Amino acid sequence: MEMSLEERGMRHVPWLQSVGSLASDVQLAHAVWLDDDELDAIAAADAVVVHCPVSNMYLASGVARILEMRERGITVALASDGSGSNNRQDLFEAMKVSVLLQKVHHLNAMALQPEDAIEMACAGGARAFGEPDTLGRIEVGREADLIVVNLDHPAVAPVHRVPSALVFNCAPQHVRDVFVKGNAVVRNGQHVGIDIAEAVASAKDAAKTLFHRAGIQSRLG
Repeated sequence: MEMSLEERGMRHVPWLQSVGSLASDVQLAHAVWLDDDELDAIAAADAVVVHCPVSNMYLASGVARILEMRERGITVALASDGSGSNNRQDLFEAMKVSVLLQKVHHLNAMALQPEDAIEMACAGGARAFGEPDTLGRIEVGREADLIVVNLDHPAVAPVHRVPSALVFNCAPQHVRDVFVKGNAVVRNGQHVGIDIAEAVASAKDAAKTLFHRAGIQSRLG
């Protein structure tokens, strides 16, 4: 915020308005330090806020005003942010932390519910991708982008409320199947058509190359 004030003489949201760039096809990542006027402007423009709760905690950036955003009808999507500010690209973790962070921030155990986190992750994500009518929900006519979660896993069962189990218990290792446009890319926990060992080795080689180019010592060698 200080950088924007120093360079432009105004905060981010008013500046976006001034150049005609605050609109419904705009994603506002993080959106942590917003005042009431900025929230009202985002709502009026129907822009999307992309909430990265784990990254915000990792970098001690602050707590986004998610409750106030949702009260104004602002679409909030969930994201993990990049590996530089969140070591895990885990949307289950993002859902859980988004709920817990609002609870402790407002000192209200009912501040945000698991259903809210699922909506932000799915429907909110679809809106952020510009596909609100084809993604984000399980309905006839939408893309069959689906996951099947093992709710009988010892770390999950017994399940009393499915939304609570998905948000507070589940993790990537509990995903049994993944379908993209109806095509299976993970079956029974195994990737289809991808050699995971080869992919991991390739990623390590790429990381090693980047460290060498930057002149940084790494345990990768």
